[in-house]
Amino acid sequence: MVAETMLAARYMGPDQLRPELLERPVVRHGEALVRIDACGFCGSDLNIVAGTHPRARAPLTIGHELAGTVVELAKPDAHVAVGDRVTMFPLISCGRCYACTHGQSHVCRELKLFGFDRDGGMADFVRLPIASLMKLPETMSPAIGALIEPLAVAVHAVGRADLADVDVAVVLGAGPIGLLTALVASAKGIGRVVISDVSEARLELARSLGLEAIEAGAPLLGHVMAITDQNGAGLVFECAGHPSSATEMTALARPRGVLVGVGVFKRPVSVDLQGVNFKELELVGSRVYTRDDFDEAIALASSLPLDRIISHRFPLEDVENAFAQFRSGDACKVLVEPRSSDR
Repeated sequence: MVAETMLAARYMGPDQLRPELLERPVVRHGEALVRIDACGFCGSDLNIVAGTHPRARAPLTIGHELAGTVVELAKPDAHVAVGDRVTMFPLISCGRCYACTHGQSHVCRELKLFGFDRDGGMADFVRLPIASLMKLPETMSPAIGALIEPLAVAVHAVGRADLADVDVAVVLGAGPIGLLTALVASAKGIGRVVISDVSEARLELARSLGLEAIEAGAPLLGHVMAITDQNGAGLVFECAGHPSSATEMTALARPRGVLVGVGVFKRPVSVDLQGVNFKELELVGSRVYTRDDFDEAIALASSLPLDRIISHRFPLEDVENAFAQFRSGDACKVLVEPRSSDR
């Protein structure tokens, strides 16, 4: 009997990402086969393909931002059914460490993810544990479904701070996570959300989403001080993962303000701890998300202009050009849309 095949975006070694024909996965106990309808690139994929991610090993099917349809179950399940539209909760926790045994498995000391440590979903099909599937509304398009994972990152980040006394928030970095964080902060009722970047194209995109967008650096600081009577913002989200943002965030905050670290830094950076002390600032980290954040992201998605964040779409066969476009820095969210019915 000839095995069925499928196409997958495979990381094969440093700077090698290409479409490869593989055997279609066979589901086992507790698993589902999901036909992928859309899958997005994440900044972490840059590190994986560059060969600098500390855990990713070739060969690997990348992709953890996905939407698809359940086409097969190992056996009937009360959680999902064949035909359900789903996304993937990609975290794999150990279940044994302090975080896992205290309801914080998203910061598991041995945290792993599909698309990093195990094959992900940038393929025609992916085999996943049924427990990792999150149902999507039938009315949600696959493209928006593929944005639920990064939207959950933003939901979690905004949830890391008390918003009750915040009139002005600043978001540093207008990439996908920064834009989503700003949109979520606005949706949560913060009266004024200012987002910054060094890229005029990203600032223009932010403005098209209805956000108040200001050039990073001195223009941003001057603007924030002008609109806060020289006090500073009650909340600052660092979403750029850039040393300059880490340096400037304390100056932007008001006394007793909150700084939320969302961007992932590749190495230690300088932070003005004197500013933290003198203003009695609160500095908190934000890492990935919980299942509750996914649920909230799914509920919130239809009220946000998420489709405008998608800048490019490519077929799976053209994944090399899709990744080149993403890596160029001229794109916002790049989606790959498999056409499994064509093979």
